Amino acid sequence: MSPKASLQYKSNFLFDKKPIIPPNKTLSWFEQFLLCFSIYKNASKLFKTDLPKGSLSSVHGIRFISMTWVILGHTYIFGMSVWSNSKDASNLLSRFTFQAIGNATVSVDTFFMLSGLLVVYGVMHLMKANNGKMNWLYFYVHRFWRLTPPYMLVLMVYVPLLQYWGDGPYWPITGVEKDYCDSTWWYNLLYINNFNDTECMAWSWYLANDMQFYVISPIILFFLYKKPKIGLGILSALMLAQLITCGVIMKVKHYSGLLTPGFFNEIYVKPYIRIGSYLVGMFYGYLLYKTNCKMTINRYIVAMLWLFATICAIAVLYGLYDTFHGSSMSTDLFAFYTTIHRIVWALSVGWVVYACVTGYGGFVNTILSWKPLIPLSRLTYCAYLVHPVVMDSFYLNSRYPVYLTDFEAIYLFFGHLVMSYLVAFVVSMAFEAPMIALESLFRSKKK
Repeated sequence: MSPKASLQYKSNFLFDKKPIIPPNKTLSWFEQFLLCFSIYKNASKLFKTDLPKGSLSSVHGIRFISMTWVILGHTYIFGMSVWSNSKDASNLLSRFTFQAIGNATVSVDTFFMLSGLLVVYGVMHLMKANNGKMNWLYFYVHRFWRLTPPYMLVLMVYVPLLQYWGDGPYWPITGVEKDYCDSTWWYNLLYINNFNDTECMAWSWYLANDMQFYVISPIILFFLYKKPKIGLGILSALMLAQLITCGVIMKVKHYSGLLTPGFFNEIYVKPYIRIGSYLVGMFYGYLLYKTNCKMTINRYIVAMLWLFATICAIAVLYGLYDTFHGSSMSTDLFAFYTTIHRIVWALSVGWVVYACVTGYGGFVNTILSWKPLIPLSRLTYCAYLVHPVVMDSFYLNSRYPVYLTDFEAIYLFFGHLVMSYLVAFVVSMAFEAPMIALESLFRSKKK
């Protein structure tokens, strides 16, 4: 190969132009290393919609829809600081039709349920393929490597630099969360920020919970594979403990609403309160593994299960209507609702996944398994990381207050959605995808 051709060959690794690579050339390890940063190669993987056998295709649709729901809810929450018609806005938010947005917090429980389901379903099959063996050290390293680089990248950009890319009457001189993050960023690195009342990147409490659930999951996974009855017993015991813990704290603290002082830090973000949805997901994951995603169910029973799941989901979404409408809910009733509603929601959404995978999803499965949703689903993690940054950048750069109407909210929502996913794509190509590729490269070298 001539020097000119060699230079062209190496310079094209960023975009991986296939015609430049000789068909008979064996890539060196360093060349494979460079290829991990290829935008062309990583984008091709991102947009690939052919799934391997055994994939749970409906999960992609649920994941993307849940992310859009999170962004929709945050469109209102992040915009409160710039509304000019706060009095009128309270009337808009108290409508019955708004409850699905006001209760968007359960979308996070969908993610917890999916995480538990996928961990069990994936690890059970991996252990089966390896005669019951599992590299638990790599189990942890993989998760930390997968989540942490893009997470820390967003934190390092958002905290020190955000103050420099905006101005205006709403713009904080020192940035949005710089005062919090200067001394507490390491909580985020260790995924324990949900135990800090002044946590950095407030929305990252979810990542802390998810990592904490993941850390303790091998105890359950081991017994589910080796001694299923004991594993299911541990699942049930943890579920019961979570229900009792939540009920007792709610009763003792006398919380009567979502906006009650202390509710967010003491209830909403704590793992011993939120683990129920994850445990439900683990149960569904085990059920899918044991049945090999195949189960014959009487069609009338299927219809009843769909009806029951729908009723339960509606009850969860609209159960707090009185509190949004200005009425106060008794502390006992609110404690009961808070204790069970997330588990009920997880059971309902879990049934949707199970029905779709086992062939009882009908048109719902067709929608959720739509191939264009697969790339969007893969960007969900980065979209979750960056969407509050996108919203802060927009709202805090405003020169005038925003008059909230339904049309205004819809317009802002779609803007936030599109911009969040565009930024997520950049973060994924720049950091997330290369890290995933590097992990595969290092593992292949070790073998």
